[in-house]
Amino acid sequence: MESAHSANRRLADRIADEIAELVARGDQVLDKKSRQMRPAHYGDVLILVRRRKALFEDILRALKHRKVPVAGADRLALSEHILFDDLLALARFVLFPRDELTLAALLRSPFCDVEDDSLYRLAHGRDSLTPPLNLWDVLNLRADEAPEWRSARDLLQAALAFAHQRPFEFYAHCLSLRDEYGQTQKARLLKRLGDEAEDALEEFLAQVLEAEGRGILDLESLAAALVNLDITVKREMEDQRQEVRVMTAHGAKGLEAPIVFLPETTLGATGKGSPLLPTEDGGFLWSRSKDKGCKASRAAHDWRARKEAEETFRLLYVGLTRARDRLVLCGRMAANAKPDLMKGWWGAIRDAFAHGDIKAQVRRLPGQDFSFSRFGPDPVRGVPAQTRQILDPVQPHWVSTAPPPDAFARYASPSDLGQGAFTTAASPLSGTRGLGRFRRGDLIHKLLQVLPDLPASIRPAAAQKLLDREPDLTTAQKTEMVNAALGVLNNDQFAEVFGPGSRPEVSLAGTGKRLPQGLSISGRLDRLVVLQNRVLVVDFKTNRPSPEAIAEADPAYLRQMALYVGVLSDIFPDHTVEAALVWTDGPKLMPIPENLIARTLAQLRADS
Repeated sequence: MESAHSANRRLADRIADEIAELVARGDQVLDKKSRQMRPAHYGDVLILVRRRKALFEDILRALKHRKVPVAGADRLALSEHILFDDLLALARFVLFPRDELTLAALLRSPFCDVEDDSLYRLAHGRDSLTPPLNLWDVLNLRADEAPEWRSARDLLQAALAFAHQRPFEFYAHCLSLRDEYGQTQKARLLKRLGDEAEDALEEFLAQVLEAEGRGILDLESLAAALVNLDITVKREMEDQRQEVRVMTAHGAKGLEAPIVFLPETTLGATGKGSPLLPTEDGGFLWSRSKDKGCKASRAAHDWRARKEAEETFRLLYVGLTRARDRLVLCGRMAANAKPDLMKGWWGAIRDAFAHGDIKAQVRRLPGQDFSFSRFGPDPVRGVPAQTRQILDPVQPHWVSTAPPPDAFARYASPSDLGQGAFTTAASPLSGTRGLGRFRRGDLIHKLLQVLPDLPASIRPAAAQKLLDREPDLTTAQKTEMVNAALGVLNNDQFAEVFGPGSRPEVSLAGTGKRLPQGLSISGRLDRLVVLQNRVLVVDFKTNRPSPEAIAEADPAYLRQMALYVGVLSDIFPDHTVEAALVWTDGPKLMPIPENLIARTLAQLRADS
């Protein structure tokens, strides 16, 4: 007897074959806009299932194997997607390279693409060595014995070099790494996992950015935060993309397509339901068995069954009315099933085709290895439409070649350039024990980043709640930092800094005509304000005591702001670009005059 899994796969294969063939035959459909007949393309096909279970996945798989463009699932459970596991495994590996289970899973992933047999050859027998070797040690030792081992070793060593970066930067660098064929890791992932993996990847990176916004700035904290993530991404399914759409009948309300497949017409009840039963009068009863229940519980079982049947037929109505031209009804039955006794969708469809006004028009036709019934005229064939094929595109050679480095370009952090800074090096304990000057500055910066987006009335409580996450701080320390941040936000002289057109934590990278030749900078602006004719870049400083005049400020701060102005002047050529320092001690707003900016840039050019 054929298993349910095999029957699902066979049904999915037949559906994929029929879709590919109807497009190849040039079956005609009515164009909604022109009202003229035209050949069908893949975007004209909509497949509606009743649940996202095994057949749903089998259909997606069969379409891909048949090289039929498919839009993927209409809803994407991010934490259940294999890409999510692969990306987390990459983070866990760089944290714990000697975790053999994580490494083995990563080697099998699209990042490394080591086949099962190859992984077995690599791992087998390592415990018998003297001394026994960890899987990571074996990979490094034997990498040159197989090209896939060497490629995997190179990738993982590169990932280890990025481990110190913030999570988003870590993933951005890893996904942009190229293999020996010039293909990026992102391209490898999408080629192996399909187009819908791009939605999962984008959502994962969005979650990483959101986590950074909550203060999660290392990979270990990120992995812990995302491990219990439960996010479902709703994907837009557009017929203009010429891809087959697969979704549930419930999710298809309001949509339509020329050709609709309903592959689960024979599906029975999808579950036994909870023993907690709603009653017709709005109450609840607990009953596990209808037969062993009392009169009231039997009535509750009957009422629920009636409501479920009504919902079943509402979904059938939705499925039947999504088709404009053609409806394909199919399903699978167990070998011992009795079609005449089946209810639900199949029972309703069977009874409809057996109706006296319909039965005479239903004819039995042969398929390749099966037969089927047809009601209505045969499809009109024509010249096949020009459809998008799933092929490996022919790309110019430069696409897969990393650009040569600019011999004269160097990226630098603006705060690291030049000499004469008054600041001292941070203590290695300042971020872990005690407040410390630099930790205090980081926390106040965080308050000034988050609080401006909140209503003024709740800012004190929000600031206190954020600092309460730092258990080693005293009440006095927290109060001082809250007052420092609110002193800036509540002062009218800073209204423009936090007003409309302002954004916090803006990344900036590039060069400009006013910068030394060959110098490119990369930094993060504490606050950027873009107005109609002006651009204002602001940096927050928490030094105590603050200087009385801008001329007394640390020269490193002036160089930093001058470089920002130099780059922004090229980005906003039609705006006047200004710079200012905001001191939380005071608080004070110190604009930096243009003549001081020009003199600082001239000195930088002379020193280069």
